[in-house]
Amino acid sequence: MPTSMVLRFRDLVASTIIEHRNLIEKYGYVWWGWWNKPDEKIPWRTFTKFQDIIREEGSLNIYLIDSGNKLLYKAQLLEIDSAKEKEVKQCREPEKAPEYYGSAEYKVWFRFVKIEDAEIEEIRNWTYDEASEFLDDPTGSEFQDKRVFNVQEMLNRHHRTIYFIKPYNEDQHEDYFIEFVPSIGVKKRIEDVKVVPPIESKDFITEPIFRKSTYILHLSDLHLSTKHHKFTRDPKRVDRPLVDQLEEYLKDQKPPAAVIISGDFTWQGLSKEFDLAKDFISHLQSQIDLRPEHFVIVPGNHDIQWSEQSEDAYDLGKPVTNPPEQAEKNYREFLKEIVGFEPNEFCSMGRRYILGNYIALDIIGLNSCRLEQEHFAGYGYVGLDQLNKAVDSMNWEHEKDRVRYRILAVHHHVIPVTSVEEAKYDMRYSLTLDAAQLTYRALALGVNLLAHGHTHQPFASGISRAARGSVLSPSHALAIHAAGSAGVKREHIGAIGKNSFSLYQFDEEGIKVQICSTSENIEGFEDDWDFRIPAIQSV
Repeated sequence: MPTSMVLRFRDLVASTIIEHRNLIEKYGYVWWGWWNKPDEKIPWRTFTKFQDIIREEGSLNIYLIDSGNKLLYKAQLLEIDSAKEKEVKQCREPEKAPEYYGSAEYKVWFRFVKIEDAEIEEIRNWTYDEASEFLDDPTGSEFQDKRVFNVQEMLNRHHRTIYFIKPYNEDQHEDYFIEFVPSIGVKKRIEDVKVVPPIESKDFITEPIFRKSTYILHLSDLHLSTKHHKFTRDPKRVDRPLVDQLEEYLKDQKPPAAVIISGDFTWQGLSKEFDLAKDFISHLQSQIDLRPEHFVIVPGNHDIQWSEQSEDAYDLGKPVTNPPEQAEKNYREFLKEIVGFEPNEFCSMGRRYILGNYIALDIIGLNSCRLEQEHFAGYGYVGLDQLNKAVDSMNWEHEKDRVRYRILAVHHHVIPVTSVEEAKYDMRYSLTLDAAQLTYRALALGVNLLAHGHTHQPFASGISRAARGSVLSPSHALAIHAAGSAGVKREHIGAIGKNSFSLYQFDEEGIKVQICSTSENIEGFEDDWDFRIPAIQSV
């Protein structure tokens, strides 16, 4: 049975360790609230054991791990104050918990008398001891009675907030590294000093990435910024951050097999805005069990700095002042940090997934923000060179029958989304200039769905094209779907008046597209409307 534990945390709105240490210095102890994930339960038997140790020894030494900075701390635990089953409770001494969350309600409050820095290597003195009552973890048996290899191995287990441990015994416990790339346990013995993932991180991956779920998540137009993002992470605001609302919506489902983000991460493409985007993706990875290979992302026109833009209004008509290497610099640095490899010349990528129902699908993400000439800034354009490279890299010309579904993701729309575009002199209209070429090639390749953003309006349609002398077949159509905007403020949303994102659920018969929008009844998102895309029977 576990004799200690490691509590995982990340600095979100304050410096966690400093805040708690200040209260220890002031009062002699501090209360720490447990921010549990939805599927984590109070481990009553384990906590009873810990309380027995506290009664006998006077305290229990545990650890705290900072997942953002990969730092380890020791804490001296004096008390565990748990709520009743399926309930939460406030701290009974709220003034002795940090102000930014002291009045909140949690399942468990821990009372610490000391928090000290710990050497990172100290974690190797311990062995995993899984508490089945805490979490139904399908990978738990792989870690049971295995020495903690290092902090990174522990943090790779994104889907949990507590790790239960016991002292390492070299005669009883195995010692090797476990790496989950991609979502498959691969054991490397301690004598194998270099741990090599089985799939190389690169722009196009055709080796299947296995996931237990049967759906993917499509987000677009987050517009993370101080003025234009609706769900700014701020302790003074009432509404919750977007990532928390996504976690709440998905809490009863397995994590998505993949996440498409179709551009406009930022408002001006500034480094500080991309820092917000990196923070968003980091929290998304941690809270719903995702890794870099589970993301297919493309830039939006707000992410590429062809010209200097105002923080208040984005002007599509501004003349180009920055060369490509400068315009793309911040996005390329952001992309490299997120996906872990040097972006190619187009900032494009592709992934192959096998879902929990054994359906295979490919996703290709293409950059539609490539026109830097003065009179074309703001227009969408993909280019045959980029499309052909992606098609060749994913072997789409030669392996048409290998996967069940094919998806293309871009930022700009390829057919009209709004009923009428406003007519203005020198207006930059935003339909992709090579939309016909892109959609006709997609039809020829048997692409099922073209997913995009840009318009801040959820949208669904489809197109088909007759070959000469043939019948126009509605059964062979390219579905087109815009996800709307998941994060922009209300004043930048069109007729729908709501933020939205989409889920794509796959089965043998087709794809169910579920549009989820901010609710009129409750805080957060709820199902709004849906439609189905039938599977293409032949190409």
